[in-house]
Amino acid sequence: MVLGRGMRVAWIVYGALDQTTGGYIYDRLVVERLRSRGDVVEVVSLDPAPRSRALAGLALARRLARVDPAVVVGDELCFPELGPAFAALPRRIARVLLVHHLRAWELPPGARRAALALAEAAVIRLCDAHIATSATTAARLRREHGLDRVDVAVPGADRLPLRPRAARDGGPLRLTFVGSFIPRKGLLELLAAFERVGSARAELVLIGDAARDPAYADRVRRAIAGSAYLRARVAVPGVLDDEALAAALAGADALVLPSLLEGYGMVLTEAVRAGVPVLAARVGAIAEVVQDGAEALLWDDGEGLVRALSRFIEDGALRASMSRAATLRAAALPTWDGAAAAARAVLARVAAAR
Repeated sequence: MVLGRGMRVAWIVYGALDQTTGGYIYDRLVVERLRSRGDVVEVVSLDPAPRSRALAGLALARRLARVDPAVVVGDELCFPELGPAFAALPRRIARVLLVHHLRAWELPPGARRAALALAEAAVIRLCDAHIATSATTAARLRREHGLDRVDVAVPGADRLPLRPRAARDGGPLRLTFVGSFIPRKGLLELLAAFERVGSARAELVLIGDAARDPAYADRVRRAIAGSAYLRARVAVPGVLDDEALAAALAGADALVLPSLLEGYGMVLTEAVRAGVPVLAARVGAIAEVVQDGAEALLWDDGEGLVRALSRFIEDGALRASMSRAATLRAAALPTWDGAAAAARAVLARVAAAR
């Protein structure tokens, strides 16, 4: 249903919208901006661990029919419920899939990945439109799923307050990681490389949620505890609110992101906006988001990670050049108003088509 100039939208996620991962931050900030311009957006929260995904999907379809939105946006994380729900929805309701990255992409080749990819493909075919958060992800979706069109709505960089860069006091360089403690983020690989470099001129700060994968987070803690060097050089402050995170970036000499997959990597542009150089793996959309050889230093494998850390720590001229490049690029970074406008254009198009 269309209400005056605004649309009625249902937005489907697991759990609460105020979670601190990049995907939830994206969903929340876009939803807030849609509401601010007059759209009626109902967030439909699903149980992330129902007893039956199929029954939960059919219950979702009944709930959505009662809401009667013009368009439903399903976060790809919820694909097990989106399949039966999208299949059962009345045709008057348009279906849009928001893809940060596909879950199948996180898995190594094999039977489990193939089964997951088939289930995701079934949901993709049921949708009237697909929104990706990077051109890299959009291109991969088109290539792997034979899609003619995938729209792109890149995240903004302007979420955090800006703080003046901390003056260097001659202490160790502060390399800062921001992200959940999950295998995809490559924390164990980062700790191993940092220990191999073994510099007395650097410290490592790991900011993020250790509760999403307790077993993996325990491996990270044990890796730190088992090394005298890491115990002395690694700090783990946990999850920070926006003010504290802005302050942490202002005090960082570099953001380090050793991920194995990134559909975008919002913290990359948040760091660049704060004038912080980036050290990151060349995976997923990262080479699209930051500029290797300018504000960023990218690597391709474990040895490349060790070389990147060593080079950044030892080369003061490189650090200064990367910091200047980050400051120069900050004004051209995307905004959250732009992300919401791009997403809304897709929703309006498919709603009008209905």
